[in-house]
Amino acid sequence: MTDISLVARLRTSVDRLFTAGGPLAPIVAAGRRRLRVDTRALAAMRILLGMTLLVDLVHRAPGIEKYYTNSGVYPLAVHEATYTQFAGLSIHALSGSLWFQGLLFIIAGLFALAFVVGYRTRLVGFCSFVLLVSLHARNPAVLNGGDILLRTLFPLALLTPLGERWSIDAARRGTYRATVMSAATTALLAQPLVVFTQNAVLKHQGETWYAGEALQIAFANDVMTVWLGNYLSAYPTLLTTLNWGWVTLLAGSTVFLLLTAGWLRAAVALVYIGAFLGMIPTLMVGLFPLVLTASVLPYLTTPFWQTAGRLLPETIQPQSPTSRLGGEPVEHRVWRALRRRGHGRGVDYLTAYRQSLLTVLGMVALVFVLVYGIGHVADYEPPYEAEATAVLDQSWGLYAPNPSDSYSWYVVEAELENGSSVAAFGGSLSFDRPPDAAQTYTTFRERKFMSPVDSGGQDGVIARSYADWACSQAADRYDASIRSVTVHELTQESPVDGAYPNDPYQDTVIQRSCNG
Repeated sequence: MTDISLVARLRTSVDRLFTAGGPLAPIVAAGRRRLRVDTRALAAMRILLGMTLLVDLVHRAPGIEKYYTNSGVYPLAVHEATYTQFAGLSIHALSGSLWFQGLLFIIAGLFALAFVVGYRTRLVGFCSFVLLVSLHARNPAVLNGGDILLRTLFPLALLTPLGERWSIDAARRGTYRATVMSAATTALLAQPLVVFTQNAVLKHQGETWYAGEALQIAFANDVMTVWLGNYLSAYPTLLTTLNWGWVTLLAGSTVFLLLTAGWLRAAVALVYIGAFLGMIPTLMVGLFPLVLTASVLPYLTTPFWQTAGRLLPETIQPQSPTSRLGGEPVEHRVWRALRRRGHGRGVDYLTAYRQSLLTVLGMVALVFVLVYGIGHVADYEPPYEAEATAVLDQSWGLYAPNPSDSYSWYVVEAELENGSSVAAFGGSLSFDRPPDAAQTYTTFRERKFMSPVDSGGQDGVIARSYADWACSQAADRYDASIRSVTVHELTQESPVDGAYPNDPYQDTVIQRSCNG
């Protein structure tokens, strides 16, 4: 009895510390304010993530045959021999046929549309995630950091009530919560902080970012810059200023985003969003700007959404779906029918079990983000790191520790049976420096794919497959027998100071006979 009384008194004392009127109550209240997420921010995140999935599918669509079928550069035989950490994870790998890949793209698009409008949000979101992982696992060679961040952020978001507002689910439910706080929403808030802070630490290991020089080097890389980015290298003072601003946003993200509240937090989040969207007209980095923007949307606070609602014309404000779509959810009708038949206890158990499962998964997600995100730059190695992060990666080294001070492009030469040499994919065969090296790649995914082609060497599985595909493409284009193909890499030191320090140098990546 004494022990029980002691525990009870201790519990009462602890409760007094944290409850209203206690000495620690203001700290608890401030913490809860900073961890609460407006459900409109989650709805905006859902819409942007769904739109990002659609943009990704549309962007990949022209390369379906090239990157995902047996007639392309990465047939199933090559898929099975490489990137073994993704073995067994791809539905897309069930067939190398074009029609099958096209069908999966259409299904993924339909799920993404349903996710955008919030119809069965968590279910269709889970299906979208499964298809996303499957697509990534089918050809990991074309992925960049934006793809990996999307794959990591998406399941965290699914643990939160993304369909609470601005959704068909919300209209059918008839009620909503204004704000939410849980382990899952805390994990969602933590994920971008881990990305930014880890990247800041990795950049600090280099010599250029914290010297104000890195952006000048990055924007001299003609393969990475597009549109407006091609002109920024002429303004070194501006780039130095932007360099320091970017480093400040990365290194100070925990202070700027997590420790602020109200309008200040919303204003800071908008600064981050502006920086991310600024990548779109300047850098060829794929989905990164959209996914980074989605990751900080939960930091947009209630005052922002209230003001936005007042300023937006009613015609463009989110509208409730039609009454036809606003009917009561099927599961609610099922639960009610079961209760009428005397199964109320079972319904209560299932409801409580579902909520408990989400809570446990949210806690696991939070621990995962912190342990593996921090562990990547800390002195300790988290347990089972390779296995745990194979799909949900937590290494964020974009442009770290230093941006590359050179860039490469490739020339694929085909030798015809008559001994003449031509460009394998058409056009003129030229080894001169192009006026815009970014234009030598059809998309950033082609640039990513050429990296394992290059690094694999003459006998690399991916390199040989690429050369065989180039033989086939050249034969079709010239309607002639092709004796061999040679893939040349041309590397150019970036003109960081405005002038090219030398001519590009040439290296033969692979030379392969087309006659078996």
